[in-house]
Amino acid sequence: MAMQAEFDAAVEDGKPFVFAIGCLFAAWREMAKQDDGRLTLVNYALSVGLLIPMAALQFHQAVRVLISLEHGPSRDMLDAGIGQNPYLTWSQNSAMPVLLVMWLLPAVAHLGLAWVLVERDWPRVVKFGAIIGAAMMTLWLFTAVLMLDLSPLGAQMTRLIVELAGVLGIARWHARIVSNASPEQLAR
Repeated sequence: MAMQAEFDAAVEDGKPFVFAIGCLFAAWREMAKQDDGRLTLVNYALSVGLLIPMAALQFHQAVRVLISLEHGPSRDMLDAGIGQNPYLTWSQNSAMPVLLVMWLLPAVAHLGLAWVLVERDWPRVVKFGAIIGAAMMTLWLFTAVLMLDLSPLGAQMTRLIVELAGVLGIARWHARIVSNASPEQLAR
């Protein structure tokens, strides 16, 4: 009721947005004081700061492959090795649809991982992590078999290791919080 009265006063002053921003900052301060609140903030930071940008990078790579399907290999694709060896050109060009799907799969899985991480649905986090890991390893092997440049995958594999280590850390943190929680806190 006190919050409603403060909000009504802010509306009368013509500053409801300032009041709402103040409430948001106060809520963040309170969240940072509690272990579960810090976990929530870190969950969102990992999801928005690492998983979604990783998905964007993979969508970008898929768009590059799609463009090469429509217009032939671009300069970047030629630099990556497509079309440089006349004996492999047909195989490399034939593999472009498969490469497109293989870049789209981890991109979509990263978006799903970000979602289930925020929801703290740990069985599905494991499933999405397994899908991402398997897709990236398959992509790595398929790219190597086609004798294409592996450097774009090297940086993504490093980021993948960092993000999966972060997810593992968050899972352990959540398990510690749940094991220390009282029955009343678990009921919430």
